[in-house]
Order: sequence, then C-alpha cells, then structure tokens
Amino acid sequence: MKTYEQRVPILEFLYKKPGMDLSGFTEETPNNLDELLRSAFNDLQRSEVQLSEHVADLQSRNKDLEAYASTVAHDLKEPLAVMILTANLITKIPDLTGDEMKQYLGQIRSTAYQMNTIISTMLLFAKVSKSEAPVEQVDMAQIVANVLNRLCVMIKEYRAQIDLPACWPAAIGYAPWLEEVWTNYLSNALKHGSQPPQVELGASVQTNGMVRFWIRDHGPGIPKESLPLIFERFYRARSEKATGTGLGLFICKQIIDAHRGKIWAESTLGQGTTFFIELPTNPID
Repeated sequence: MKTYEQRVPILEFLYKKPGMDLSGFTEETPNNLDELLRSAFNDLQRSEVQLSEHVADLQSRNKDLEAYASTVAHDLKEPLAVMILTANLITKIPDLTGDEMKQYLGQIRSTAYQMNTIISTMLLFAKVSKSEAPVEQVDMAQIVANVLNRLCVMIKEYRAQIDLPACWPAAIGYAPWLEEVWTNYLSNALKHGSQPPQVELGASVQTNGMVRFWIRDHGPGIPKESLPLIFERFYRARSEKATGTGLGLFICKQIIDAHRGKIWAESTLGQGTTFFIELPTNPID
C-alpha cells in the first residue's frame, strides 16, 4: 500500500492547480486531506461556473452574428439589385441622352456609397466589439472638422446650416472612434432634422469631471416611447428615411461605454432632438 508521501505525486498529476504546492501535506491526516479535497472541489465549481458563462457568452455572440449577417445580407442585396438594374438599363438603351446617362451613373454612384457605408459599419462593429480604445487627450475641434469634411457632399445636398461653438473643451478619448460617433450623429441630424437642416453643436464642462457634448436638430422629434430603444442593436426608426443596418447608434453606445462615458438623447415632438455624450476630462484608471 502506498504511503501518503508516495501518493502526493499522483495527486499533483491529477490536480494541477497553478501555484499549488503539495509539499506541505507530508502527513496523512484527515485535516490535510479534507483541505486538499475542499480546495479541489471549490476550484472545480468555479471552473464550471466560468465555463458556463463562457458558453453562454459564445451562444449570445453567435446569435448576434447570425442576426447581423442576416441584416447585412439583406441591406446589401437591395442596393446591389438597384446597381444591376441601372447597369442593365444603360446597356440595353442605345440612345440615352447625356443627361439620362448622368442620372443613371449618379444612381450607381449613390448606391455604391450606400453599400460602402454598410460595409464600413460592419468593419467598425467588429473592431469595437473586440478592442479597447487607446485613449488620450483629443482635439475635438479637429475631429468635428474631419466629420464635416467627410459629410461635405451630404451637407451641400441638404443645404444644411451647421452652428459650431467658438472653442471646444478638452476631453479624453480615442479620436478615430469619436469621429464615428459624430459622423453618425451629424448624418442623422441631416436626414431626420428640419428641411433644410439647422444643426447646432456644443459642449460644456460638467462639475463631475466630465465634458458634455451635444448636437441638436430642429426636426419632427422622436416619440417618447421610442427614445429608450434607439441605442439598441438593430433598431430602426419607422421612417421612409431610415436606411442602413440599424447598428449606428448601438455602435455609438458601445464606443462611449468603452470610454466610460455616457450617451443619451432627449426629444420633444415638433421641436427636434438633442443627442448627448459625456467624456472624462482626465484618464480613468
């Protein structure tokens, strides 16, 4: 019959807990055995809970991916069909005038931009879902200037008036992701605001160590019952102007959550909607 000292290597083989030292169990006493078994049992329980949580997380992610793949496939299929139809019209009508050709090519270009936006949203969603933002002090004036440049064609098309603050307070964030938030906010204000759009951007330093940024349109507003839903995954407004994957504001929320900030909206029917974000003024450990 093996002594306890002889059985220790077997226990070490069967129970390989990182950092576990069985050298102290040199005496075969009930207390030592009880402690070892209790420790092993507790570790097994914790491992089982962690495994269950991991499986549940993977199942949730798989459902999200399936839903997202279905949504993106649907959203890409429609503009692709438009492009194919337009291209067929160009090839099948031999006597198109110059104006007609411009119109059809403009349709193809506009549809291509729409598809590019959907694909860009998909790539951003993947990045935000698995990455941490390397935050630092950001130049919000430059970020907003980049957004205005990105949306210059849309701004001209809608004949929008955009009012900016004279200066922007300092905040902590990751500039590329914050640029996506402002791009989403401003494009929504252009599409869903007043006609022509009158959009106001602003910022103010709060007493809690945060900076509040906001963008206000003067459109029809959002119904009170819809406000809690607008930042949810795949939510789409019931509007003829609602396009895209339904992930824009959801990604904005993910980005601001990653900054340990706050995001919300306030709206009054007939008077417009204001979207807010709050960011820290100093790095948070």
